[in-house]
Amino acid sequence: MSKEFLPVDLLIPLPEPLEVTQLRGYQSNLEIAKLLSKRRKMPLLLSLLDSYPNESTITPADSPFRITSKQEITHSIANLRIGVVGNHMHSEYIYHHFAKELKSLGALWVSNWIMIRVPNKKTQTCSILS
Repeated sequence: MSKEFLPVDLLIPLPEPLEVTQLRGYQSNLEIAKLLSKRRKMPLLLSLLDSYPNESTITPADSPFRITSKQEITHSIANLRIGVVGNHMHSEYIYHHFAKELKSLGALWVSNWIMIRVPNKKTQTCSILS
């Protein structure tokens, strides 16, 4: 919960394929985004969680994201600084494509907040780094 995170106006959990969510039973990006939103008192936008339709669309050249109701999203993120909450297991191009989609919808700039678990042997907990 470092105070050195870039200042953002809105947090968005990085969408993931439905198959991954179903296999795991929850969306890790969403869970950590909820925690960060509550602790940092920042709004959380959840309407993009279904924008990643399936894993077969993943190619480095094309965006796998399909954003519907663009007018509503554009109104929600126009001229805002966006923090995308994701994890280190995703390839860089996934973050690139999502940021590109958000910028095309009017986001001012996008900062990726990446989850990395750093075990603390003393307290038996993990820290989240960005």
